[in-house]
Amino acid sequence: MPFVRLEYRRQSLQEGQTPQAFFDHVQGEYACLLESGKHGRYSYVAYDPFAVLWMDAIDREMVQVLQLKDFFGEPRSKAQILEKGQEWPVLEMLEKFELKAQSPVPFCGGAAGYVSYDYGCRFVGVNQKVFDDVGIPSYIFGMYDKVIAFDHEENQIYFLAIAETDVAAQRKLDEMERDLEKPIPFARKGSMGMLSSNVSQETYIRKVKKVQEYLKSGDTYQVNFSQRFSGDCSLDPWTVYKRLAQQNPSPFACYFDYPDFQIVSCSPELLLRKRGMKVESWPIKGTVARGRNPQEDEKNTQELIDSVKDDAELSMIVDLVRNDLGKVCEVGSVGVQSHRDVEHYSHVIHTVSRVSGKLDKKRTFFDLMQALFPGGSITGCPKKRTMEIIDELEDFKRGVYTGSAGFISFLGESDFNILIRTMLHKDGKVHFHAGGGIVIDSDPEKEYQETLDKIEALRAVLD
Repeated sequence: MPFVRLEYRRQSLQEGQTPQAFFDHVQGEYACLLESGKHGRYSYVAYDPFAVLWMDAIDREMVQVLQLKDFFGEPRSKAQILEKGQEWPVLEMLEKFELKAQSPVPFCGGAAGYVSYDYGCRFVGVNQKVFDDVGIPSYIFGMYDKVIAFDHEENQIYFLAIAETDVAAQRKLDEMERDLEKPIPFARKGSMGMLSSNVSQETYIRKVKKVQEYLKSGDTYQVNFSQRFSGDCSLDPWTVYKRLAQQNPSPFACYFDYPDFQIVSCSPELLLRKRGMKVESWPIKGTVARGRNPQEDEKNTQELIDSVKDDAELSMIVDLVRNDLGKVCEVGSVGVQSHRDVEHYSHVIHTVSRVSGKLDKKRTFFDLMQALFPGGSITGCPKKRTMEIIDELEDFKRGVYTGSAGFISFLGESDFNILIRTMLHKDGKVHFHAGGGIVIDSDPEKEYQETLDKIEALRAVLD
């Protein structure tokens, strides 16, 4: 196991030095932006990975690795196939390097990427039967040795590099400064075609009623049922992201620029955060539309707070998250830090809770991911039976929607969101979903309208 070093440079944040402004210069294959646009402390730009790991199909017990360059400097551009073992190949790659250092930020370098909802089906034993008409990898993780981090609380920028020697790390830092002088690529204008859903309003309502039949029969207590919107789109995905982030700032936003597709997300929800052995999850349940004025906004907020249905939904998911964390945390360490906090976004208002615990020393990060993913707020309860019902009623694989994106640092720190308010740009089309938690007393017409409220921020930036 090679020993590697972390070097960084710090400077005060100047006017105009935003994560998006820096990403403008380094966008391209496998570059990613993890941005805290609301209530968050850190944002990260990571690019030029030394390797990329992906699983391209859910039924293949193998992982492909593209070695873009040797970690120690030599270009390689070589692909290989790894037979999937007991441990997650992403963690196996991270564990090849021993880094003993103090980092000024949680993500100093390591793995960053996404995991699809469909990959999570294997965690709970659901054999999917839905059709995959988009065809993206089950997960992709770039391995990054160069990161630009923004501390919004302290107004600082950190340039971080990991290498085998101090001299090599300093050389990477010099490269990063030169990279930020690269010309910004010209953004194509493009156009957006007509959006259409995979189901009609009539069909959506009929399927909600089918969900309620399962609820009444005792199969499940809550099901997150969604519809997918798609349309021809030649707009520049990076421009779309910047519009969305401006209009709908979110604490767990992200942009991933892959060779064949791009992920645009402004997510408000945290699946998991790991700092040392402390882990957290912040489930969201309960949604109303924003008002047209402050008075209507206040009225809608109060209706959300007073809603017995929304209270029951969130409490149910909090119990599910507590149970999930209890599988991998020390006995007695799991607790609810806050319950039903109100958060306002551009087009909707949510209630959110915070659950935390202390990871058992015998458990790995992959154990934690298996326990929590997919998030209960976007599946329902109990998780396995609910996901079987989702597979029966939804027409297509969800892909990135309700999957998760984030990072695992070389030092073991991690943040992963839940991919809602998320677009997939691929093959000249854009796809995005919206759903809601269905319970016995749900009004099918209102549930349909809630999905339209949730996509309004996405639809607006495509006009």
